[in-house]
Amino acid sequence: MSEGSGSLYSDWKKLYPRYQSGFFRNLRWSLILLWLGIYYILPFIRWERPGNLPNQAVLFDLPERKFYIFDLVVWPQEIFLLALLLIAAALGLFFITALAGRVFCGYMCFQTVWTDLFLQVERWFEGNRKRRIKLDQSPWNLDKVLRKLGKHVTWLLIGLATAGVFVFYFADAPTLLWGFLTGDAPFAAWMTLLFLTLTTYLMAGFAREQVCIYMCPYARFQGAMFDDDTIIVAYHPELGEPRQVNRRKRLTAREPVGLCIDCRECVTVCPTGIDIRNGQQYECITCGSCIDACNSVKDKLHLDNELIRYTSLREMRGEKTHWFRFRILAYGTLLLVFLGGIVGYFFQRSMVELNVVHHRQPTFISLSDGGVQNNFTIRVLNMSGSRQTYRLEVSELPGASLKVAAVDAVDQAGHPLLTLEPGEVAPYTVYLKQEARHVQPGSQEMTFRLAALDPKGGESLYHSVFMRR
Repeated sequence: MSEGSGSLYSDWKKLYPRYQSGFFRNLRWSLILLWLGIYYILPFIRWERPGNLPNQAVLFDLPERKFYIFDLVVWPQEIFLLALLLIAAALGLFFITALAGRVFCGYMCFQTVWTDLFLQVERWFEGNRKRRIKLDQSPWNLDKVLRKLGKHVTWLLIGLATAGVFVFYFADAPTLLWGFLTGDAPFAAWMTLLFLTLTTYLMAGFAREQVCIYMCPYARFQGAMFDDDTIIVAYHPELGEPRQVNRRKRLTAREPVGLCIDCRECVTVCPTGIDIRNGQQYECITCGSCIDACNSVKDKLHLDNELIRYTSLREMRGEKTHWFRFRILAYGTLLLVFLGGIVGYFFQRSMVELNVVHHRQPTFISLSDGGVQNNFTIRVLNMSGSRQTYRLEVSELPGASLKVAAVDAVDQAGHPLLTLEPGEVAPYTVYLKQEARHVQPGSQEMTFRLAALDPKGGESLYHSVFMRR
């Protein structure tokens, strides 16, 4: 670059957002307490399950490849549900964005939640905005060291608690907690704890608005989902302009002046440091802090007009916002379809799964009595919450008889009975024989049927082939 050209990058300047009470601030605190309460408490809730299944209400058991969510157990072969859930989450985000802009960022995003929590800790130790600025500009002394040290230690403790609770979702929480206290926790748990503690400390304590502005991809493509009817936080220039700084002159001036007194309160409370009066900006996370700030000034001046409010571009033009439009209906419909598909699957899924593998060495066995025998390995998975006994039979193969190795129990019709505990997976070797008088050249399709004696245990079918000479 030539000496006369400027840099493409600007230096980062630390922001000191001022705390502003108000309706939207109270709403955010209520939601923050709700999200944090759910996050920190959920792993410690106990949930009774039959058999040897874990009693943690929400547990993502990666070694066993099972997800426990209260009475719901998701098995490894149902991993496709994760893809459906991710698609539904993306559609939900698109739906919220098209409807109300970046309201997810302002009220639900984990970066926003923990940043607000860290800012509150900073206010406890260092005071309000003016005191924080003065403290950072002052020379180091004992008071400054103690305040800074207290703040950073508290941040690290919050990061440690955040990381610890996250790890508890993947192991029995009380057991792992005791492991951390005694030093017996697995190495992977320690590394995860260290990594998440540091990332929480850095992202919520230092990066803050830079995550929302530079790192989050959502800020970059959100504009593609906006339209004139999307609800956003906006400044109304037709009410506020032209600005008049001198309020005494405002009261005596004959020429018309706007209601904005250029107090910059909306700027000092903004967590991303933007001026909402400059129009729509991708840095805005729709938190409503500027609305609370402007309304507080408005109340002091006894003004009824809201210069900054949740509105739409169409409403700002004096028209009526269209709530039911194609984009909203499309996102909402697709979201309901995917969520309905997930719920529907759990309502109709069988509580038992049967897999069958045909032995290839040999493909079939010719018996001395003229019959033919095929050998199979079957795998039975009991996905119910109780002990189940299953009847194994085969259909569409005349003259067939079944025998399961190491299983002597049969029903009155001679069908083998297999008993499994809840959550148990068991392999069996099956010998399937066809009588000589029914043997015909070539292979024949047939179906294994595994049905629980208890109707709630479900049944499973598996189509296979019986091989013959």
